[in-house]
Amino acid sequence: MGAERKWFFSLLSLTFLSVLLLVLYSISPFSSPRPFPSLVQLGLPYPPAFGYYIFGGKGDKDRIFRLLLAVYHPRNRYVLHLGADATDGERYSLVVALKSVPAIRSFSNVDVIGNPDRFSYMGSSYIASTLHAAAILMKVDPGWDWFIALSALDYPLLTQDGKRFGFIF
Repeated sequence: MGAERKWFFSLLSLTFLSVLLLVLYSISPFSSPRPFPSLVQLGLPYPPAFGYYIFGGKGDKDRIFRLLLAVYHPRNRYVLHLGADATDGERYSLVVALKSVPAIRSFSNVDVIGNPDRFSYMGSSYIASTLHAAAILMKVDPGWDWFIALSALDYPLLTQDGKRFGFIF
């Protein structure tokens, strides 16, 4: 009789722990976001969608993130590129910062290039990395109408919706 109680207690404990872990995982911030129906509509009668390539080098992670937040719109598609001179830690912290924004997490329209290219702002390497980003955007989502390449040093004064950002001197 004692052995049967041990098995029953072990089985009951294992079931309780499994249910507890399942409940904790479902309310965890690390669980995948629950997608909701998108209100973004693409096509001819609607405003155009843009494909953005936002790039920078070592130490530009925060600038890239700030620029993305300034021009972000759910209709658009974004590819972010930290050059080969940036560390993997910078790339990882950029991805973590992106996952902390609920709209970006919900619409899943921002990608970070994991295998960076070396480029300088002058010469063919810049053109090659821009064309590479356009090819990635076409492969991931061909639903955009216009392509825009922005450096981490750029900061727009007007967003797609006409909201003002930046400082007036």
